[in-house]
Amino acid sequence: MLGLSRLDLNLVYVIATVVLEYSYPYGLYAPKQPVSECLLGTLLVIPKLSQSCLAPEALTVHLALMLTSLLAEYPRLLAECAVAERMSRVPGLKLHPTLFHTPLIYGPASARETMILIYREYLSIARASKLPILLTAPTWRLDPSRLAGAGMPATILEDAVAFLHERREECPDDQPPVAIGALIGPRHDCYKPEWAPTAEESEIFHQPQIEALAATAIDFLLAQTLPSVAEAIGIAKAMARTGKPFLLSLCTGTDGSVLDGTTLPEAMKKIDHCLSPESRPIGYLVNCTHPKFLLAAYRPGELTRLIGIQANGSSRDVTQLDGATFTVADPIDSWAASMMELHHRHKVPILGGCCGTNNAHLQALAR
Repeated sequence: MLGLSRLDLNLVYVIATVVLEYSYPYGLYAPKQPVSECLLGTLLVIPKLSQSCLAPEALTVHLALMLTSLLAEYPRLLAECAVAERMSRVPGLKLHPTLFHTPLIYGPASARETMILIYREYLSIARASKLPILLTAPTWRLDPSRLAGAGMPATILEDAVAFLHERREECPDDQPPVAIGALIGPRHDCYKPEWAPTAEESEIFHQPQIEALAATAIDFLLAQTLPSVAEAIGIAKAMARTGKPFLLSLCTGTDGSVLDGTTLPEAMKKIDHCLSPESRPIGYLVNCTHPKFLLAAYRPGELTRLIGIQANGSSRDVTQLDGATFTVADPIDSWAASMMELHHRHKVPILGGCCGTNNAHLQALAR
């Protein structure tokens, strides 16, 4: 490609990364694609290079810079609202018993199109509000134990990531940055911390899926709906070894604590202390909760490592909502007001939804 060696390409990459780092704060460059895919083509006006043209260490640096640059430039970022739960409410559609909505990337055509439209709604809201958005590939429950015997293609992890890349690629040129992550879910029930594995068991169990996802074209890894600090520690160690930037999202209850009883500040501190400073997550999120629980439990300054929330649409105890046959949600205006109060009081920049939320909730956050 243009006669450039791998060394030449990495040198160009380093120069372009410096330009990017200085351009982001001044709004000169806001890519809708990962920097590794468009740095050279956009900044230096040469053909787009595949990720294989960049050394792994260069790619890792750029991905971390992408997330930290977005967080530095934008005081508010959007994250997707519910996808799987919305699909579960589609009349006549039955999700896979263990893999949930993921197999729908293959069809039937009407179900695949419905899922595409959900992502397009979220992207359209982000574009209209001129805000970046974090989307995640539907890989939440695709660990080896659940895939075994499920009859799915061996490439399902890669296909799920590619499905979301297609959504980003079809965005118009004025789309604000879109960061694509890959989801990891807990080993057992996300609302039963007593079932969670130890840190050592967690690391061993989750490692194959984490390594497989890290090898795909994702911008970051996200472990979501984690009910215990022990399982989060194991996942964090496995994710840190990949070199990819990662986020951890913990399930918290009505008292603002992780479901295993650990206060949120202590949970984040414990996980951080298990990793070297350079290997720690970019930050922490909470999900399957309501912002008012955090507002009541913590004073400003106690949640400095919390960078995001994907909140339930209801302020009821999450354990009482599990298995509900209908959507339970508070009025959207009051939900959004609590989200914005958390955003301002605790400087939480990433705002999105979980169970009981949809495009109307994201629209309220984008105002």
